[in-house]
Formats: sequence, structure tokens, C-alpha cells
Amino acid sequence: MTAALLDKSRTVIAGLCLVLIALLASCAPGSGPDLPSFIPAETPEVADAFDSPLLPRERFGPYIPHVSGPLPIDTRYGAQNPGLGATGKCFVDRAGSQVAFSRLFHAGEDWFALDARGGVDGRGAAGVPVRAVANGAVTWTQDIGTDGYVLVLVHLMPDGSRVWSAYWHVTQPIVSVGQAVKRGDRVADVLDRGINSHLHWEIRTFGDGTALYPADSAGGRGTCNGRVPALGYTWDDDPSRAKPDYWSYRDPTKFVDER
Repeated sequence: MTAALLDKSRTVIAGLCLVLIALLASCAPGSGPDLPSFIPAETPEVADAFDSPLLPRERFGPYIPHVSGPLPIDTRYGAQNPGLGATGKCFVDRAGSQVAFSRLFHAGEDWFALDARGGVDGRGAAGVPVRAVANGAVTWTQDIGTDGYVLVLVHLMPDGSRVWSAYWHVTQPIVSVGQAVKRGDRVADVLDRGINSHLHWEIRTFGDGTALYPADSAGGRGTCNGRVPALGYTWDDDPSRAKPDYWSYRDPTKFVDER
């Protein structure tokens, strides 16, 4: 092996080790060792600034009941959404009952298109480009059926820490796992879901949600684990660990605004 080829091989291996170490160190409480395969083709630039995933920002935002729409629907971060109904999801309380969807706490924000008066336009976001909120690299893409695709990016912060951004209900991504992206790059489009066309997006400090919930939690008693991109909602019988901040999610709009 030539010296140049050896140096190149060492560089690739070093980059791979750096990313894998970061993923292991930044998993949420209870995360296991089995991580999705991630071989970075390019080293991402530092995430020195953040921006919104849908632009221009003033044209998009969450459904706020009796503010951006007349219905009792709330798609803000940390909100419980009465519009989601009583159907049980994967969380199971201490009594052994499935927790109603409407009781779950939203771990991201659902952004819809807004009209000139700030009201939700349920169809308006369909086909709008979804953009990387910061410099980073693609760590996961997944087809979730009629709900479209989910896409996850990792971002290297200036202090050396890492955060992940996730984008749900998008069309097939135009980027691939391992690819570096820059802030503002188009990565997919908002999926056309009729009057429910929106982008669910998240900021969190873990990359792998397959073992996010321990066995003594509502998520662990149910079937909420086993999903690399996690679920998009949180809940627990213990109020101190019911909301998304406890499970290493962050308010996405606040996080971007502060950076």
C-alpha cells in the first residue's frame, strides 16, 4: 500500500470512528449499543448557525387553537393535542392501559403553511422544499408508508457536542445516508397529505431512539422502543419525566432562534 493510500485510509477510518463515538456518547437515557449503520461519505462542516426548515419562515408555523385556526388543535412543542382523539398508541400506563393519543406530549412542532392573516392553510405546505436547519450529515432515512419519509441529520456544534434534527412527513429524500449537507440545502419536500400537509420537525440530543424508554416507563411497558427515529411524542405516569425535554428533545423553534 502506498503512503498516500495509507494516509487516505487512516483519514476515512478516523472520521468513521469520530461519528460512531459521538452517536454512542449522545444517545438518550436507556439507549442501547445497537446503532444504525452510518458511514459518512463526507465530513460535515461545523453547525455555526441554524435556520428554519421551511422558508420564508413567516409563511409557516404550528396550528395554535383559536389563533391560527378555529379547531381545538395544538401542534406546538410540548403540547397535548385534543384533536388527536382517544385511540391508544404505544405508551402503556401503570394500570396496563394504552394512553390516549390526545394525552401525549408533542416532541417536535408541526408546521403548516399560513395565509396572509396568519391562519393555517392545510394544503399550502405540500411540495414546499424542506431545508437542512444547519450544516450536518444525513444519518437516517426511512419510508413510513402513507405518512411519507422521515429524515435525520446530525450536526456538530462549535463546542464539540452534537445535536440531531429530524424531519417527518416528507417526500423521498434527495440526499442519502452519509452525505454532508449545508444549512439551507434542500433535502426533501413536504408530502402532499391533502388538508393535513405539514412538516413535523424536531431537535434532540440523541441519534438513535431504538431503546429510548427504560422498562419501568410508559414507553418501555408499551411498544415505543425499536424505532431509530423514535416516535415524535412522549408520556409517562411520572409527571417529571412525561414531557419531551426529559427525553432529550429540545424546543426546535427556541433552539434555532437562540442560534
